[in-house]
Amino acid sequence: MRRTARRERASPMPSLLDLSVAAVTRHTPVPDLLAYIEYLPASVRLQLFQHMSNFRLREMEVAWEAATHLATPEPRDGYDPAAGDQFLFDLETQRVWEHRIKAGVLGGSPIPIQNTSAAKGRRRNYRPVFWEQQFRMLLRLRTPLDTSSTTDTLKESMDLFVDAVEVLKVHGREVCEDNVELLLALRRLRRLEVHHPEQHNTCWVSMKRLMQSHPSLTELGFFHGKLSDAQLLQIRQTLTEPSAPTNVTTLEFVSVKIRPEGYRHLVALVSEMPRLEQLRLSNTVTDFDTNLLVDAALRGPKLQRLFVEHNELGDEAFAGLSKMRTPLALRHLRLSDNAVSATTLGAICSASMDGVLNLENLELANNLRIGDPGIHALTPMLASPSAGPAVLT
Repeated sequence: MRRTARRERASPMPSLLDLSVAAVTRHTPVPDLLAYIEYLPASVRLQLFQHMSNFRLREMEVAWEAATHLATPEPRDGYDPAAGDQFLFDLETQRVWEHRIKAGVLGGSPIPIQNTSAAKGRRRNYRPVFWEQQFRMLLRLRTPLDTSSTTDTLKESMDLFVDAVEVLKVHGREVCEDNVELLLALRRLRRLEVHHPEQHNTCWVSMKRLMQSHPSLTELGFFHGKLSDAQLLQIRQTLTEPSAPTNVTTLEFVSVKIRPEGYRHLVALVSEMPRLEQLRLSNTVTDFDTNLLVDAALRGPKLQRLFVEHNELGDEAFAGLSKMRTPLALRHLRLSDNAVSATTLGAICSASMDGVLNLENLELANNLRIGDPGIHALTPMLASPSAGPAVLT
């Protein structure tokens, strides 16, 4: 009886289909799979995709894209079922990456799809999020590079990453001579977050190459660490070099310690980057007279988003706003967690009523000095359908 009960409780034997799928995904060359994959029932395709390893599935995607590069591409966002190829290969594999992300198959907790400040409010595909995590892990493992090793997994599998990685978070020490060619090879990389910027000159030589030479990099951020005067000067010179213009239009400095001379370079950098569209300075300029920096940012001809949260900014930072007469490009202003009062809000209101400011989003949370007078100062702007921001928080 006990043996019978054990047999009843045991998991069911895999079906012949399950065994066949497992064998095919393990041993069949990818080109052979691609030759027949679209003719299989959707349920069998799903089983095949689910049984494939991360690298095998991505290898199949790369081969599929190479084979169909002349055809009308499938929608990568929105997923219109009426468009694309015969069975929407992209949609079906995206579902597999979504499942693996939510299951935390990288060995940790599930990966958040909104994993960067740039991704907030922007729908991100699951495939790049998954492979960005894979790239980070392998990059970390090869830094510093072990020259005695005969294998280099990341370098040998770069064809799986070059069109998948869009947003990348790295440690400062990983931006080095051994890795810079790999980073430059990421054709779709648009955002680079450098955490704990290193003080070694070798890393900054590589950083300069990335800023100058990467063909698709438009967003650059430095997080949690120090930047020396010389490093800020190098950032300034690289991003404003007339003979070698970069594609960077978004700059972020978050919880970065800088010195007075470095701050002067930062102000000059903002003034000398007419293509700058977004600037974020969070917990970075608390120790400085910030009116020059804010003025320089506000006057940026293309600057649409200015985020200056957690900087202890007072009303003096926005004293120059009342003197501006030319309409500003700014559409989103984040002043959260500062020390502005009704004086600044009055200046924002006046500039909006005069047509100098045309804000769509104004963030004022945790400015304890605003009080009721601040709300009253904003009333004319809020009452005007043409002057008030669409979103006020």
